Amino acid sequence: MMPREPLLSAISIVDLESANPAMALQPHRYQHLLDWLSRSAFSDMDVPQLQNELIGHLENLGMRFYRMHIGLPMLHPLYSIGTYTWGPDQGVVLDNFQRGLAGKASWKESPLRPFYEDGSVEGRITIRAGSESDRFSILKSAAENGATDYFVQFTNFPDRSIPVDAQEGIALTWTSNAPGGFAEEALEVLRAIRLPLCAQLKNLTHRRLVDDILAAYLGPYSGKRVRDGQIQRGDGDVIDAVILFCDLRGSSTLAEHYDLDGFLTVLNDYYEITAGAVIEEGGEILRYIGDASLAIFPFERYEPEQKACQYALRAALQAAARGREVNADRRARGEPAIDFGIGLHVGQVMYGNIGTPKRIEFTVIGQAANEAARIEAQCKELGETILVSDRFAELLNHPWKSHGAFTLRNIGRPIEIYSPVS
Repeated sequence: MMPREPLLSAISIVDLESANPAMALQPHRYQHLLDWLSRSAFSDMDVPQLQNELIGHLENLGMRFYRMHIGLPMLHPLYSIGTYTWGPDQGVVLDNFQRGLAGKASWKESPLRPFYEDGSVEGRITIRAGSESDRFSILKSAAENGATDYFVQFTNFPDRSIPVDAQEGIALTWTSNAPGGFAEEALEVLRAIRLPLCAQLKNLTHRRLVDDILAAYLGPYSGKRVRDGQIQRGDGDVIDAVILFCDLRGSSTLAEHYDLDGFLTVLNDYYEITAGAVIEEGGEILRYIGDASLAIFPFERYEPEQKACQYALRAALQAAARGREVNADRRARGEPAIDFGIGLHVGQVMYGNIGTPKRIEFTVIGQAANEAARIEAQCKELGETILVSDRFAELLNHPWKSHGAFTLRNIGRPIEIYSPVS
């Protein structure tokens, strides 16, 4: 256990395991609230919705709140804790704390920290302007805005010698603006709901984790389909979409110029330029194929369908502009340029699962996807960064330069190819 810090006289710590038996809860008094928490586990609500509805239930019991804060663990390369802060005028505001929180001022100055380091399950601070609660800037500001009481609860922090953001625990803080702060009956309610509430929050955390992983590896559009049950080989739909195919040029030259780590950095830079632009414009990256990527802009997500073409072209133009900027810096450093081609096409594709029964991939297949790849292959031959098909050009009112009709490899019909005129 970490050295015990002298606590404020206005702070009280409660060890629930040794609490006075006379303070034992009477769960039936709050059974409707506990039943609601149980039922919420079977709903599709998210943390903000749960938090808003919970505050409503508690206010119906006569409780008054200035603020309610939830801290949940995250599985993210940059962030370790996600926070949800409710206020009467703002609703629920989401925020994330970067890894290494224990060394940051935001944690060192937090009123949670003394209770966490002391090993407490809960703690309380009376808020009063000019008192020792002013030691914490967040409580000083709260006092100036009418807050009177601060109550914190910890769940699932078994080893307090470990930094708070390295554990799977959940922290709850409740701030009252009722005269005199929380009544004992109000604290009983908060104690009664702590474990079922945290169980439901953990459930929602896992649900968010699944959604985040699916979005990261499949994309938000495809990930939602998988979460909704399209998980068997052959599950899918025929959809109309813009198909975007992008490929890196001169990858062999780049690979010879760098070691493996250096080449991986170049690939990531290339994908940030190209795939990053697609994601920003609402496209769905389906596959990274070595140094190529396949993406779609499904028509069903846009109204009218021409907007899918508009966003896809905007992504391609943005990628080309970023590429020029990056390459100017690379050439100034004596490094080879990152050159690529982008092909845009419109057509029907089968959007769903392919592979073996035990190892499947969510992607698109069909003639239109093959045609998009063949169109992109002409970029090098024509000296263009972006090429589009006749079907794409017909749908979007934009100045185009025709390069003529081409009979592409393994494509039965000639396709007229255009490049955008800037």
